[in-house]
Amino acid sequence: MIIKKRQLLLATLIIALGAAVFVNWYYTRPETQSAGKSVITESTTLPAAQEGANLGDARYVISTDTALEDTAAQAKANEYFAGAKLRRQTAHDEAAEALNDVIKDGDSSEEAVRKATDALKELTDCMTLECDIENLITAKVGCENLVILNGGNAEIIVENGSLDDVTVVRIKEIAVKHSGYPVENVTIIEMEY
Repeated sequence: MIIKKRQLLLATLIIALGAAVFVNWYYTRPETQSAGKSVITESTTLPAAQEGANLGDARYVISTDTALEDTAAQAKANEYFAGAKLRRQTAHDEAAEALNDVIKDGDSSEEAVRKATDALKELTDCMTLECDIENLITAKVGCENLVILNGGNAEIIVENGSLDDVTVVRIKEIAVKHSGYPVENVTIIEMEY
């Protein structure tokens, strides 16, 4: 009788699968003991709510109202910051588009093109600086924030509960160092919600 390659391969796979099932069963039995060692289990008493519970079973957790309020406040803050950054980006884009229109317009005088080019460069620098300051504040202080640079003033809005004396100093230090504005031109506002 000739054994074909397929039959030999099938027999090998069946034996390997059977061995894997046996090894899995052997090492996951509750009464498994290592060779020459006895298993010592320490009995712990479970609270009445956990008796009969299995690993991975779902449990109901009763949350307090303050946790729900904190979650709602955090969601409101996240929504505010996302909306404010979107509005700021839209305003920047509209200003850049208007300046580009002046630059590209063939009827614009050389003086108007030069002023528009300078204003566009200033706007681009301001946008980059706002983003850099926001990222540094987030990295060093760890709070959500929004930086608005306008006419030599820096206004920084931070999330509620994130300000203390050390945080104020760090934020002002970052803003002064990177913007070049004097300390009295940096305003920090804590968001109320």
